Amino acid sequence: MASEIGKESEAMVVHQMYQNPWKIKKILIEPDIALDRMFKFTKTETEHIFGNMTSDKVEKAKQGEDVRVKMVDLDTELTEFELSFRKVRNGQVFGFKRGWVTHFVVRRRLKVGEEIGIFVDQTSSKFYFSVLSRANVYN
Repeated sequence: MASEIGKESEAMVVHQMYQNPWKIKKILIEPDIALDRMFKFTKTETEHIFGNMTSDKVEKAKQGEDVRVKMVDLDTELTEFELSFRKVRNGQVFGFKRGWVTHFVVRRRLKVGEEIGIFVDQTSSKFYFSVLSRANVYN
């Protein structure tokens, strides 16, 4: 049964890939890739994320707790990483903290001006990531 659910979820992701799945598109700015900062989502992006997470994870995040999520890098042979999704102190802004810098900014050498895409699969609650366009860098 578990393998059938996994295959169904995988099929849904493949289907989404053919329909421009990127519910979250962002051109990176300095705070997104700063080593001591958090990758933050807008209110609309957070609503998309909450709509695809289990209610217990949403409640934990709203209470300020770290919620462990999986993010799959579609550009690197479906490499999967664990990140921490959480609320920023004293506010209603949410984002990635632990894992974002190491697994995505540093490993993928992300730069200001590059466009990334993220979507969340409703069945598995996994995040999917891709670099949609690289920044033009002139030396």
